[in-house]
Amino acid sequence: MSATNPARQRHEPYRSSAGIIADDAYALPEALTAGQPSRGPRFGEDLWDLRPFVPRTTRHARIDFTTLSDPIALITVKEYLYSRLRRTIPNGHLNALSIKPPKLTGLVGEFYALRFVLATLTSVGAPRLSEVTQEHLDAVLATCVDSPNWARRLVRVIRHLAGHSPFLTSDRLTIHPWSGRTSRVVLGPVRGQENITDRIPEHIAGPLVKAAVFYVEIASSDILAARQEIASLQAARSARAPGHGRGSHAVETFIASRRAAGRAIPALPLDKLHKCPGATVLGGVVQTPGLEMVALLAGTGDPAHLRSLLVGAGEELGYEEGGLDTVISPWPDTGEPWRPRLGMSELRTEMAHLRTACWVTIAFLSGMRDGEVRELGRDCAFSEPGDNGRIRHKLRGRVYKDRGLSGEEAEWVVLETVHQAVAVLLEINDDPTHLFGYTWGSKCRLMSDVPKRLASFRDHCNRLFSRPDDAFVPGENQQLRRGDRPSETEDDNGSDTSDHDAAAVSVPWSFNTRQFRRTLAWHIAHQPFGVVAGAKQYKHAAIAMFDGYAGSSASGFAAEVASEEATALLDYAEDLYRDWNNAGRSSGGATSAINAEFDRIRRELGDLPGTVASPARLRTMLEHLTKILHPGVLNDCFYRPETAACATRAATRGRPLPMLNTCCTCPNARRSGVHLPRLTLARDQARQALQQAEARPLAPLQHAAVVGHAEQLEKLIEQLADHGDAQSQ
Repeated sequence: MSATNPARQRHEPYRSSAGIIADDAYALPEALTAGQPSRGPRFGEDLWDLRPFVPRTTRHARIDFTTLSDPIALITVKEYLYSRLRRTIPNGHLNALSIKPPKLTGLVGEFYALRFVLATLTSVGAPRLSEVTQEHLDAVLATCVDSPNWARRLVRVIRHLAGHSPFLTSDRLTIHPWSGRTSRVVLGPVRGQENITDRIPEHIAGPLVKAAVFYVEIASSDILAARQEIASLQAARSARAPGHGRGSHAVETFIASRRAAGRAIPALPLDKLHKCPGATVLGGVVQTPGLEMVALLAGTGDPAHLRSLLVGAGEELGYEEGGLDTVISPWPDTGEPWRPRLGMSELRTEMAHLRTACWVTIAFLSGMRDGEVRELGRDCAFSEPGDNGRIRHKLRGRVYKDRGLSGEEAEWVVLETVHQAVAVLLEINDDPTHLFGYTWGSKCRLMSDVPKRLASFRDHCNRLFSRPDDAFVPGENQQLRRGDRPSETEDDNGSDTSDHDAAAVSVPWSFNTRQFRRTLAWHIAHQPFGVVAGAKQYKHAAIAMFDGYAGSSASGFAAEVASEEATALLDYAEDLYRDWNNAGRSSGGATSAINAEFDRIRRELGDLPGTVASPARLRTMLEHLTKILHPGVLNDCFYRPETAACATRAATRGRPLPMLNTCCTCPNARRSGVHLPRLTLARDQARQALQQAEARPLAPLQHAAVVGHAEQLEKLIEQLADHGDAQSQ
């Protein structure tokens, strides 16, 4: 640490409202370090380590000032961050609002943004803040025209930098950036838009969750049993007294026992093939002995001097993966063991994948964010009776987004499978405070780099569970244009023989942690429309979670689902319009009014039958219909209270009570092609009930009601049945 900063020696300091900061001053305010054993980094240190004072899941928690080569820029950035943590400043020179200090978790990001600003200003001809003009600032924004969110962040940092100028001693801005205007005014308002986080396609998410739940519920028992077997073998080996020649005898006895049991010699793990470059691999099994496993099973030390003996035994008995006796459970789809036997190396690999499977299970079946999952404590799981008497499984944790540094306590209602994942983590992890923390060497570490772990888990599942011609977790099909292909072929005449059409290629899905919360919210929101029909984990999650959330959870997940529901409703309205625009049939009391509205929209858009000129404008013009649209099984309801049959017949209960026959004849009902198969099924079920009544007669009124219902459904089907003539529009 330097006693005197070189920037202060080389530059005449400005007058600072706070004076020059001593190098041995603590960088962090005392309030942020209260209750911690340390006061944190000193102002003059080259590295500010914030890790003891932020949640362990914080991705960036160290500020490395050695990345700033200019000493004046270095002291300016340090003074800015020091001031930023301690002072509330006006939000512009003409603005009465104030800018409060940031959360400590965002300080590193602010450093990165300011470092980028200073480097860009230098590149456009303003190496000192005192030389910066508005044109220089505009040039900084011009470098990120394709990244509006980054541009807004830079505008905020530059405005904050100007606000803290009175507290900087070596360099400072002498202008009011953009005349004090906010980023909203400078760059335009942020337009509301649907969530742009990618949803994991169901054909990818389904197998991944299936494998994760299998790991939690079944494979975990095998992995824990193998760990116990290894611990027992290690204890037995430690209890044996060493002796001359005992190792050779132990290995010979081990080989004899394998011969008697019809077992092969444990092979070198495939991930350690580099240690034996000349070894061959047959069927994924390295054809050379695994000395580590042989030593453990034989209860001896390193048997490297007996390699030739083991090689001979391997040629006689063959080699097997793993080597432990732990029985492997069957994979439900095939009835075969879900993997070959485990060994020490294989166990370490499977333990890592088991942690990932637990993360997937908890994140996907709870709606928690990644940080919320990995910050869970060891006592997070609990159960309590619900209002209806059922046991409700819950997780207790903390929400950090849009909260203070310490977060806010929250609860999540989850499935029993999630509690099983917690129980597994309690078995395999030993961190004293965090559920996802475990000992690594002499230290405890927290599970990190989740996207990389997810990709590794997917690839591992594909190796274990894929069929010869079908990947277990498939990729995403993408169109590859001919010019993008890695190679082209030509015949002897120089003519291109490759396919000129676009080719579909399967690309592995790129996972990130935000996708799981978005995907679950989307599936639950779309449940009424049958998008995920048959996927029981989604339906059960919806029932369990929203029975407990009631829209009040601090996690905000219910609000995200409500947003997805609004999007789903607009998607459904768009489907109705497109069906109508493609000459699809419709019927019901609301048909004339809704079709007339569709016709008005088509005229304003300038669409032709069968085409949509502007999909974005279409969604805007359909949005008002979602306020009254209620999708149903046998018809949709465009609810208007003055004509609703349910409203006029429910005065005794004080609220509308939809009734099947009433809804089918209601002036607010509309049916389209999507309802036809459901109507047909309902009619067939009514007919089946009448046939069964021949053996067990119904009461006269019941029989009349079923007959009337079947006849009514038949008429509704006839109205929608396509006899070859298009709907008149």
